[in-house]
Amino acid sequence: MKKSYPRLSVVTASVIAALALAGCNDDSSSNDTSGKEAKVAMQKVFDGYQEQMKTLDDTSFGQVTDQMAKSRQELDRQSLADLEKIDRSLLSDEDKIYYDTFKFDRDLAIRGGDLPNQRFGTFNIPSTHFYNYIESNAEYAGKALDSIKEYKDHLAVVQDYTRWVTTLHDQYMKGQIENIQLPKVLIKRYVDSSAELIKDADDAILKKGLTHLKSLVTQTSNKDDQLLALQYEQAVDEALAASQSIVAYLDGAYKGAARGSGTDGSINDANIGWGDLPNGKAWYQWQLDRNSTTGKSADELHKLGEDLVADAKAEMERVARFMAENRDSESLTAEWKDASGAPQTKSYLIINPDKSVNLDNFFEYLNSEAFFYGRDGQKVSGTTYADTCKVASSQTACEAALTDYYKFKNDANNVVVKYFKPIKTDYKIVPIAAERELYDGVASYSGSKTSFNLNTNPNYSLQKWNVSTLLLHEAAPGHHFQNAYSLEYPPQAKPDYIKNVWYTSYAEGWALYTEWLGLEMGIYGELDADGKPTFKNGTGMCKSDVDYTTFQGGIYKDAAECNALQYFGSLNEAQLRNMRLAVDTGIHAKGWSIQKARDYMNANSALGDGDIASESFRYAAYVGQAVSYKSGFLVIKEMLDKAKAELGDKFDWVEFHDQLLKYGDQPMEVVETSITNWIKTKK
Repeated sequence: MKKSYPRLSVVTASVIAALALAGCNDDSSSNDTSGKEAKVAMQKVFDGYQEQMKTLDDTSFGQVTDQMAKSRQELDRQSLADLEKIDRSLLSDEDKIYYDTFKFDRDLAIRGGDLPNQRFGTFNIPSTHFYNYIESNAEYAGKALDSIKEYKDHLAVVQDYTRWVTTLHDQYMKGQIENIQLPKVLIKRYVDSSAELIKDADDAILKKGLTHLKSLVTQTSNKDDQLLALQYEQAVDEALAASQSIVAYLDGAYKGAARGSGTDGSINDANIGWGDLPNGKAWYQWQLDRNSTTGKSADELHKLGEDLVADAKAEMERVARFMAENRDSESLTAEWKDASGAPQTKSYLIINPDKSVNLDNFFEYLNSEAFFYGRDGQKVSGTTYADTCKVASSQTACEAALTDYYKFKNDANNVVVKYFKPIKTDYKIVPIAAERELYDGVASYSGSKTSFNLNTNPNYSLQKWNVSTLLLHEAAPGHHFQNAYSLEYPPQAKPDYIKNVWYTSYAEGWALYTEWLGLEMGIYGELDADGKPTFKNGTGMCKSDVDYTTFQGGIYKDAAECNALQYFGSLNEAQLRNMRLAVDTGIHAKGWSIQKARDYMNANSALGDGDIASESFRYAAYVGQAVSYKSGFLVIKEMLDKAKAELGDKFDWVEFHDQLLKYGDQPMEVVETSITNWIKTKK
């Protein structure tokens, strides 16, 4: 039976009518009244949209069907029409941020719904190894609960999971018919990352709750509880069967018909991106617009990335030259392990005979064993992080990493307070579990758990000289501040809708901006006239009173060298984001293979082999997301420069960051409007 839904326009029209009547009043307070009514009307649109979305799809995991995509688009069109009946000029600057954000969302969603292949209108399709939604949803469906009553309520969730997986299976089959598929090389990783999902054991993802429920039921003779256990077991069995079925299909017929060479594809396969799918170029541009929120085309972003990559090398060369001069040698030596595991000393010529810098050799030097936890020959154990590190594949690498990361956390906290309002919420550093190390990337931040998740695998982790910039990005003042600030300093009447929006360009643009902010904060030393760090008197982890014969395994000669290489980590991470513009668009718009992406990153940065391998698969799987970092950063940095230039002595770091953070996520075009209006109020 077809459902019917109340139309928002009926509610909004009555408010608009009231606004029209108010506009006929010559009383001086009419503008204030109109503004309040416009705000009320806007809030009704927001609330109505959320209520209807819940009515439209009240399932636990969302319906991933073409019909649902069309229904969502109908609601988007109606909601946008209702919003545009409101006179935006009557709203306050704060409320204009909310208006513009909602409008941006609806415009983007409508565009996506107008494109063919509606199943891509939901973020969950296609799932990949990078975000294995089947596994994450299974974890929620199969979780252990506290009481039999909770299991009784949760039974419907388990059953809903089975319906969701079955529907997802149907969507993949439709995709195969229409040649809309992941490439073989990504399907292989997706299937491999699903091993725990389809395991049939008492501690399996889907059976954890069932195993616990059975233990609870053995303690009672209640027949209803025993019947519940039987029903729950049947539901879990069906959920597991559905999961095993879709994974088997993906590993069989689906992969067999997909793009790529051989059985499992190859990293040398070209034309594996979204741009090579039917209607793929239009879909990829939509993904770019959703992620960058700047409106730039794939060609524009690709060219921008290549230009920024070329520019960044000059500063990298300055660091390499400093290192050679600091050691009074044109060469640097380091140990590598050969195929048998035996250490071999190698010399790297950094300064060429013509006095130019050999950056390739410097990159190779910085990827030698000494710069990686767990590969440096250091045995670290018995620290306060020993229990925390039991989940990691290498206990010693994990303990050594956490020791250094916590040191920088404590040092940086003393500096950050000068630029922000105080943040009460703390964060913890959590090692990624061994079974996820090869799939989860090098690091991430979880706002719900206030945790900085760190990959400590010796072959997939970042180098020691990345400690400072990684924490600046993921924790303070990066993602952690971003998350905590919007919760601790929210505007007085922030709409619920706005609390739930999320934009990659804002989130990641901010984190990249905070990496750059490390320079301003003197993390790597005092700045020279050109705004470049001198590596003297750094405020971060590289202090003059540190014992550099043992710190991080003795890889630095002194504090200046420590600051120089930690700064290089900042440069290298910035270069990573520059390259992402070129690589993401290269794979999805220009037919690059994963190997070509790796070659490009290897030639232009000192990223480790494990990091490059992980990143290249990520860009192929997480379409368009990689362009968000630099796109968002460039807008924030442009707004900072604008504010400092126009406000002069009136500019205040704390107030600027407050304006950026307190409203939470926004499209970057809305950020521009917000900061521009804030500047006007400060003049």
